Amino acid sequence: MSISIRYALEKDLQEIVDIHNQAIRSKASTGFVHEFSVEGRKEWFLGHAKERYPLFVAEEDGKVVGWISISPYRIGRDAFKKTVEVDYYIHDDFKRKGIGNELLRHMLSKANDLGYRTICAILLDKNIASIRLLEKNGFKIWGLIPEAAELNGNLIGHVYYGKKI
Repeated sequence: MSISIRYALEKDLQEIVDIHNQAIRSKASTGFVHEFSVEGRKEWFLGHAKERYPLFVAEEDGKVVGWISISPYRIGRDAFKKTVEVDYYIHDDFKRKGIGNELLRHMLSKANDLGYRTICAILLDKNIASIRLLEKNGFKIWGLIPEAAELNGNLIGHVYYGKKI
């Protein structure tokens, strides 16, 4: 498999939303419970400027198969301006092929280039695939809020992973 990683373009938004909605439907990898529309994600997309909070896609044969973004941590609190939160999702048909690893390594390098010092990932404690990916890339568990989320009647912890860049 040969994938390329590039900055996301507005034309990619439908595929980005589709991938995110797959995760929402899984009830296992995100705390969102309602699917997104392209229109509903435009403002989010436009908030990911290349020069500050980039959004990248992984592409294979012209198809977006995954994406990753960094966002401000604790918006409006300038004391945290060197800390970012990372989010990533892979299309169901392309999981377990190393795409998440490639995207994460790419973003870690870019976050370093942008001068960030700390990157965190906040996820459901039952998202074992993501936990393994983060640990493989040097992230450590920094905190847990037990039973913070409820999906399908199940209480799930919210875990914080972090890494110094």
